[in-house]
Amino acid sequence: MTVAAHPNAIPQNVRPVYTVPRGVAAHDVVRFMAARGTRAVVVLAGLRPIGIVTSRDLTDRVPGGGVSESPVRVESAMSSPLVRINERGTVVDAITAMVQRGISHLPIVSTSGFLVSLISLDDAQLLRGQGMPVLNEFVRTSVVVPMVRRSSWNRTVYAVRRRIEENRPWWFLAVGLALAGAILALAIGRSWLGFQTYQPKDYEPKDIPRQEYQKQQEGSKQKDSTRRAP
Repeated sequence: MTVAAHPNAIPQNVRPVYTVPRGVAAHDVVRFMAARGTRAVVVLAGLRPIGIVTSRDLTDRVPGGGVSESPVRVESAMSSPLVRINERGTVVDAITAMVQRGISHLPIVSTSGFLVSLISLDDAQLLRGQGMPVLNEFVRTSVVVPMVRRSSWNRTVYAVRRRIEENRPWWFLAVGLALAGAILALAIGRSWLGFQTYQPKDYEPKDIPRQEYQKQQEGSKQKDSTRRAP
């Protein structure tokens, strides 16, 4: 399945939290993360988080790091059961949970169990240094961005563009050769057409002044000969 991020633009000063549905191919997740510049995505079953996948997880748990296409699903690489924290928790609680579990990202969920944000250890330590005690303010600046399925037309366009990008030098060579062939064929066609349509009469008007001059000279010679005759 070819997937993309949600098409809506992400406002400035907003933290995107990227999610992927369960069952999606691991290589699609790798491309999704690379395109969005993120190191972690949350795996959802419906609307509820069930696991988390980081770049390191994909490298360590998926053959070939998930770069090549394979039937391996994202569930094979995700960390589960999911360690999470409630949105009403404190920054200190978040840091403590990540340090004790040896993890670098911690999903934040609502009281209903839905994903509302994702905080990293670096983010939590920065918030602590800024004197922010609770996670509410951090959650308010977050937006969940799901991976969505492309339409049939967009999948076709995406596939064509990817093929062109992968074979760009050959496409340039093919286009160059095609243009060179077209120019050569046009030049040969014009030359051949010129040979076929050439008629001497087309150039006779340019020779008329010379012919008239010769006739005038011949007439003058005849008059001179007539005058000299006894």
